[in-house]
Amino acid sequence: MAGNLIDTNVIIRYLIETPESTPEKFKGVFSFFEKVESGHIKIELTELVLFESFFVLTRLYKVPSTKTANILEKLVQFKGINLPNKKLIIACLTIIQDTNVDLVDAYLIALSKDKGSKGIYSFDKDMVRGGLKNLEI
Repeated sequence: MAGNLIDTNVIIRYLIETPESTPEKFKGVFSFFEKVESGHIKIELTELVLFESFFVLTRLYKVPSTKTANILEKLVQFKGINLPNKKLIIACLTIIQDTNVDLVDAYLIALSKDKGSKGIYSFDKDMVRGGLKNLEI
């Protein structure tokens, strides 16, 4: 059983707050994620929620993208998290940490490599930094 879905705001509270600074109504987020990390609670994390979490952390909270990718990579490896294409997402987050390309480019690079493609239709030089060839349009 995969578990119930989780929303971005729960992930953000867990990653941004501290037990000391968290408003009372959100304090349960820390014990909740301890149970997710150990696998006692199973949750379903979608790629869309993960990506929104990335954008909220980097844009709203100004967390550097490489640090955000590292934090989220650790989170998706919690035992209780079911994430379709987990291996692909971890590869995407690793690419961000290694090359500092943006999230969508990292996802496309990881997906292309997963599919065995060596090229992509793009004008973006980040694709080349990620090991792909920009194909002629």
